[in-house]
Amino acid sequence: MPDIEKVMNSKAVRGILRYYGYKGQSRIDEMFGAPKQKGIGPFFGRVPLKIAVSLGMKKLGMSKELKKKFFSNRYNRQTVLNVIRTVANNGLEQPFRFDGPLLIVWNYTSLCNLRCRYCYQSAGRPLDDELSFEERINLINEMVDANVAFLAISGGEPIMGPRFWDVLEYAAKFLHISIATNGTLLEERSLVDRLADSGVKNVFVSLDGATKESHEFIRGKGSYDRTIRGIRNLVKNPYLHVGINTVVTQRNFVEVPDILTMAAELGVNSFSHYNFIPTGRGCDDHKNDLAPEQREELLTMLAEWHQKRKRTNLNMISTSPVYCRVLYEQSEGKTAGLFHYTVDAGSSIKGIIKYAGGCGAGRVYAAVQPNGMMSPCVFMPQVEIGDVGKKRLIDIWKDSELCRALSDRAHYHFRCPKYHYVCGGCRARALAYGDILGADPGCSIYQETVRGIEEPERETREQTA
Repeated sequence: MPDIEKVMNSKAVRGILRYYGYKGQSRIDEMFGAPKQKGIGPFFGRVPLKIAVSLGMKKLGMSKELKKKFFSNRYNRQTVLNVIRTVANNGLEQPFRFDGPLLIVWNYTSLCNLRCRYCYQSAGRPLDDELSFEERINLINEMVDANVAFLAISGGEPIMGPRFWDVLEYAAKFLHISIATNGTLLEERSLVDRLADSGVKNVFVSLDGATKESHEFIRGKGSYDRTIRGIRNLVKNPYLHVGINTVVTQRNFVEVPDILTMAAELGVNSFSHYNFIPTGRGCDDHKNDLAPEQREELLTMLAEWHQKRKRTNLNMISTSPVYCRVLYEQSEGKTAGLFHYTVDAGSSIKGIIKYAGGCGAGRVYAAVQPNGMMSPCVFMPQVEIGDVGKKRLIDIWKDSELCRALSDRAHYHFRCPKYHYVCGGCRARALAYGDILGADPGCSIYQETVRGIEEPERETREQTA
């Protein structure tokens, strides 16, 4: 067991963390702007926490400005409490499964103005049993109680959902809010400004081709120009971080370099590669999934673009856990992907990645459907682990045997020779191709491993025939 695990899993450290996570939670609140309590007890209660946080942030290479920004955001309070309670209750385990989901992807409604070819939600008409306004507000309160810090609101087209703006403004008081949209409605500039004024931090717009023809083949006739106008309006707002999302398949694989160039020219902040999952309407197009070699080429390209981000101002994101491994290999452990985002943390990344790397389904995040059904990942909507209308979100998370199984890579139905904890494969893709605990068939290393096993067996059969 590494030294850090011995320390963090000791009774003494876990006891201290349990104090700060529960009875001494007010010390955490003080770090995020709550009035400091007077007295010798609160004073000495602050000292070890302040020392531990300073050492941890120094290890991660955080500047004074970054520290100040971190503690000025209320949602980071939930992040800190979540980590503290996780180690206090479960110890430091590999991989790290949060005590409560750190991120919720909420499909706010199934109502949508488009009928996209790859929609995992098969969105169009709203469901008959979508949550009421009161249930939506209660769900947000439960997220905060569970120490959820990040909320990604998707759909359908969330902006079209009932009482969307009221719910959004309430959620933004407590959570870091991202919106996923097809962008067509945002050709109306007033809606863009309203998103920013309501407290939204990130807006991600789907763009599935470098040309009108390729994008509209996926998204529908007339969508391209409206989407581009929406992106241009978003970029003009200084308070929004803007990203482009692209589902990459055989249909648009060769266009990715042009989409990246377009993204940089439009002035957006990030490009997100969405790993194709044959679910929802995407089931009909599974034959156009990328081959493992193409996925490797794509992710290598994204890693190369990451290296020139200071020039392009374009950050790279991928929902493929394989991207984490590609980054890790190319940088010799100095760069990796954590929860889809690319991070550079020098030598400290080697200590973090084995706990945080790879697929986060049921481990870091979960999804909530428009009717309140909860699943481990937004790309497996058919896998239901509970109903937030009948059971508390945190209880669904903690009681789910499937989520615990997804977090237990030691008992997956395959074994990666080198990157089990850096990557581990996409659970949604594994499910779509047969076994939720099995291998992601799109991984080139897995395919090489299979060939390495099958070839000697075939030779043996031929020799004995």
